[in-house]
Amino acid sequence: MSIKLPISKSIANRILLLQAIHGDPLMRVSADMPDDVIVLHDALARLSEYKKGEPLTLYLKNCGTALRFLQVHLATCYPGEPITLTGDSRLMERDGAPTTQTISARILHGENVPVAENESPYITMSRKMAEAYPNVSLEADWSAAAFWYEYVAIHGGELTLEGLKEDSLQGDKIVGEIYAKQFGIQTICDKGQMLIKYRFCTGNVLSSIDFSNCPDLYPAVALTCERLGIELKATGIDRLRFKESDRIEAVRLHEVRNDHRMAMALMCADYPVPIEEQACIAKSYPNFAPQHITPIKGVNDEGKGKKYALSKLIHAATSEYIWLHDDDIVLPPACEKTVVLEGDLIILPLRMESEHEKPSLLEKLQIAEYAAIQELTMRTAQNGRAVMCSGANLIVRREAWLACEAELHPEIPSGDDMFLLEAAKRHGLTIGCIDTPDFTAVVRPQTSWRAFFRQRMRWAGKAPHYTDPDIIRCGRFVVLANIFQLICPLIILLKFPIEYGLIKKREPRTPWYVALLLEIVYPIYILIAFLGGRVRTNRW
Repeated sequence: MSIKLPISKSIANRILLLQAIHGDPLMRVSADMPDDVIVLHDALARLSEYKKGEPLTLYLKNCGTALRFLQVHLATCYPGEPITLTGDSRLMERDGAPTTQTISARILHGENVPVAENESPYITMSRKMAEAYPNVSLEADWSAAAFWYEYVAIHGGELTLEGLKEDSLQGDKIVGEIYAKQFGIQTICDKGQMLIKYRFCTGNVLSSIDFSNCPDLYPAVALTCERLGIELKATGIDRLRFKESDRIEAVRLHEVRNDHRMAMALMCADYPVPIEEQACIAKSYPNFAPQHITPIKGVNDEGKGKKYALSKLIHAATSEYIWLHDDDIVLPPACEKTVVLEGDLIILPLRMESEHEKPSLLEKLQIAEYAAIQELTMRTAQNGRAVMCSGANLIVRREAWLACEAELHPEIPSGDDMFLLEAAKRHGLTIGCIDTPDFTAVVRPQTSWRAFFRQRMRWAGKAPHYTDPDIIRCGRFVVLANIFQLICPLIILLKFPIEYGLIKKREPRTPWYVALLLEIVYPIYILIAFLGGRVRTNRW
């Protein structure tokens, strides 16, 4: 069996920082790369467009490397600028003492750091990469390979690991020596592939291993020893208490604690890891195991409103991702499946459908309008300029929502979805979309003109609070285009083909005359909703 390993985070992140320091284009990142690499890439990309003196917040999730590298980078290249680094709660709890990553960042910035006795391989890697830039290439991750060594040592057999370099700069390549000496695993190198195979058991002997220069290997090695009944005497592990979790305690208790290395080590040792706790694996090895979302429906708001209910739901949740939806929608088929996710906020499609065999004219107009709105929503999201989303069908990473919670305008009864989108863009979070039938939820149209206008006025009432430039520009364009249509009705000859095209993308069976009628009455509806929204901003 052949295993494709992820790229080395250590090498990729150092390449990114060197590119930023030298003013070179950043290498491309993709969804199958570790989250840590994507986080640092996105932060450096935003810094490359930074305008001096403007406040900027960079959200780093739980990426310690990005935090350490950027602390040095900001102090060196952006001194005194109002730039804030933030992240998940665990990241903010990290020990503030200088680490090998701090020293590495100083070296990459050209600082003359004396060579220390018994220097960490990570610091040595930084020296060599700084000297060899830009002749450094990506390679597979030896840290990720450790979990497959663990698997073979416990289960026997053999595996081929792709993309590893025998002469790698990575300190964790020592995993081959550790597993050969302690657990009888043979490593055979052949043209960038490593065949690892079980040879023999070394017996239940005391293993003494110093992890000072390879701390990331500790969870895999410790659980291998435990499964094989070998007593482990581990040294050099003190700083493991300050990683993504307290790894010493997490190994002892067999707990994941939202720690990617703990999840993989426990799974390879056959300890049960709930599907929802596997999501953290994407931090370093996106293709190792599936991520999972757990739909949760209905929360008692105790008479305090929707936003209180939503806050209560998310604070109580344990899943990495939360799927938000309204109670009165028809859930999409994907709710019953395990799915692979990427991003902090994932915009999902909606489709409006009447419950009646023969929809009323009001329902037909709403269905056509909703189709156009949805097509615009998904197109802008796919182009990286999202201007709309709906809490009726939305996936959000729990830590991302918590980072934005204070910016959701609790004084306004609705709008949690759009204010969440705005806050996510301000924080530089990753906004994605999934536009497939499996993820499409069905909503129902309003059945009376009164209910229809109340709903639209509520939507319009949030507009004065929007601050995102993309959302503001889009809203102004819609309002002005429709006001211009009232002044000059002939503009409909230009507008109708465009908007009917949007409708047909989502609802191909929409009759042209329904779309035309919508086009004619839309400016009046927009004006009523816009003006009515000014007096209904605090009413549901």
